[in-house]
Amino acid sequence: MTMVPCRGTEPFLAGRHGGRPISKGPHSSQPWRASMLTCHHLRSTTPWALAAILLCCVATAAGSLQGDAEQAVRRAGFELEDVSVCVIDAETGRRLVDINASTARIPASNMKLLTSGVAARLLGSEFRFQTRLVRDGDRLVVIGDGDPAFGDPVLLARMQDPKGRPLDPESLIDLWVDAVVSDGIDQIDELVIDDRIFDREFTHASWPREQLINWYCAEVSGLNFHTNTLYFNPRPARGSVDISRISPAYDFLDIRNQLTNDTQRSKQSFAAVRPEGTNAFTCRGNITSAMKYEATVHDMPTLFGRYLAHRLAKQGVRVGRVRLANAGDPAFRGQTLGPVVMTPLAQVLERCNTKSHNLYAEAVLKRLGAHYTRSSGGWDNGGTVIRHAVQDALPRPDASLHVADGSGMSRENRLSAATLATWLADMDPGDPDDSMFIESLPEPGEGTLRKRFTSRGRNLDGIRIKAKSGYLNRICTLSGYVLSDEGRRLCFSILVNSPTNRPRDAKSMHEHIVLELVDQIDPSRITSAGG
Repeated sequence: MTMVPCRGTEPFLAGRHGGRPISKGPHSSQPWRASMLTCHHLRSTTPWALAAILLCCVATAAGSLQGDAEQAVRRAGFELEDVSVCVIDAETGRRLVDINASTARIPASNMKLLTSGVAARLLGSEFRFQTRLVRDGDRLVVIGDGDPAFGDPVLLARMQDPKGRPLDPESLIDLWVDAVVSDGIDQIDELVIDDRIFDREFTHASWPREQLINWYCAEVSGLNFHTNTLYFNPRPARGSVDISRISPAYDFLDIRNQLTNDTQRSKQSFAAVRPEGTNAFTCRGNITSAMKYEATVHDMPTLFGRYLAHRLAKQGVRVGRVRLANAGDPAFRGQTLGPVVMTPLAQVLERCNTKSHNLYAEAVLKRLGAHYTRSSGGWDNGGTVIRHAVQDALPRPDASLHVADGSGMSRENRLSAATLATWLADMDPGDPDDSMFIESLPEPGEGTLRKRFTSRGRNLDGIRIKAKSGYLNRICTLSGYVLSDEGRRLCFSILVNSPTNRPRDAKSMHEHIVLELVDQIDPSRITSAGG
């Protein structure tokens, strides 16, 4: 997320809006190239021949990899029918492992690999989300672009204002307020929030209703702010609990305080609840020390309008009314006030994949829908764009592919390991857009892989594992790449849909299979220390 100062009345334009080929892999122009290695390739000791030997080793090891993978599944205590594994050599297109690879499974967060990959290809590495404030006659209009990073507290903590001061939600928005005051405006008829880039279906119908208060089920809107959540910072205060410190400073919200400060009870607890479809919070629990709690809010476009009007009023700017843009409003134009807040797509994909932030994935899906239909983006049109883009990259259509949402939170998503591995293999590391997608995936020690692949004692020098994990109750998935410095790529997808919830066993099995691929991709440089 960056801020670009406005120059006069010219809007800042970024990103490219033209179409592009969806698939750049072999299925869009030619079939997979078959491996042509034969025994005569082994007669020379030249570097070329040594490379051929390694390729031949990988080719002849496919049967061994298949057996090792099946054994790893059984050793972890799973039935083969509950697991899908697909491994593809990206150079030859050869399928090295196939365990129920064509069976449709619930992918959990592995769904983000489709969402983010399609966004990389169709929006492109130059794309920027843009959020701006404009003066249109006697009104101010906030024009949203669906940017999930607008006001993201994690990103704000890394930023500074033009005077070198750290940014928080208030100082970010006050950059706009200051621009309004500097323009001599002390009264406006109305403040309009134009969130029409997306529809107003804020949550997916299949998301678990009892979890909608949690950050990973944040609502998705055409104007997102602070990841559509509210931070509570309760702290003991002489026998009671102070909950006045909230961020953003939505001081106008009515928050009921039912917290206790019972020091005789050692257990601390906190919950903020609200009736669905409202922002009427009630805080419950027992607070013995200061803490932070994150809860989702409802209808961010309306809430943000109230928030901005509140900040304007503090600086003496009277606001007649606050409303959302409606279907009859024309496209708002006028003088841009203050900075245009922009977020590069690369940063959005990094938050989507490395941190597995659901809001980012859902905003990307809806933005794809808006981009290609020239109408409000939603789960239906965004899902259609993703489905067609992925199908175009496959050698044959996958009739079982179903895109319900972009993050994988929905249990209605269906995807096979073969489709995932083929999609990954279709990515070209030499293309800037595809490379942006590949680099958005975490490596062991980063993001959601922070605690993965740490206990096997493997020497990974010269080898990179880049992968996306996924988890729902009874669902545990991992898909990604094993990459060598020489440019070899093994693409894998491991999907566990089990009758029982055993994530530890599933993760151990994931890692065993992937580390076998590490040994196969360059056996001359990898040593095993067990496992």
